[in-house]
Amino acid sequence: MAQSIMIASTGMASPGPAERRFGIWGGRLGRACDAALRKAARALSGLLALQRHWREREQLAELSDATLKDLGLSRADIDAELRRPVWQRAA
Repeated sequence: MAQSIMIASTGMASPGPAERRFGIWGGRLGRACDAALRKAARALSGLLALQRHWREREQLAELSDATLKDLGLSRADIDAELRRPVWQRAA
């Protein structure tokens, strides 16, 4: 009874023979697939962060000198930031 409640709560139909024998993903293979998916998700997340950082730097470069002055930055500060590799974040 407890197993059927758990299956119902996950929104899945009753388990077939493979799921009953090996679990949802199949034991060791399932854990390897999960680990690979986690690595891929982390890599994608990192690439998206780099893209966001790149876009922010480009937007910063487009600001006027008056706006930069209001922010307490100079054009030299922005140029120095743009010369740094995109993966290297400001400290």
